[in-house]
Amino acid sequence: MGTMEAEVAHGVGIGGWVHQPLWLDEAALRTRADVQDVAFTVVCTLDGAHGGPRPMVGVPVRPLIEAAQPAFEQRTDFKRVAIVAESLEGYRALFSWGEVFNTDVGEGVMLAWASGHPEGPYALLSLHDHATGPRYVQGLRSITLQKLW
Repeated sequence: MGTMEAEVAHGVGIGGWVHQPLWLDEAALRTRADVQDVAFTVVCTLDGAHGGPRPMVGVPVRPLIEAAQPAFEQRTDFKRVAIVAESLEGYRALFSWGEVFNTDVGEGVMLAWASGHPEGPYALLSLHDHATGPRYVQGLRSITLQKLW
């Protein structure tokens, strides 16, 4: 693992179309007031649940994105942005701004780690998806706001 990958494995960046890119590591995550216990079960679209609930700890993504200060220039720019979660291996999960900030699904989008291991590796969970597997990003490296047009 290269130097950058080793560094990234111990934290998650939030960036892209933002004014204040964030680097979240164990120290930053431990101090958050919104840390919560999560029982996460991977449910795939084709073959259902993979094992029982995994004990994890996480923080909601919504306030993390707000803290990065999206660089919107116009009142309707939220319509032009996708939120992309990417793993160290390049696996990506995609969310719309409206989905994360204006639906119940968004309340369950979490930056998480295994219970008892706040140093990572980190993951992105979408707890309120019917099939949680497709947007389960293991080895989370970054959450990026991508301007689409």
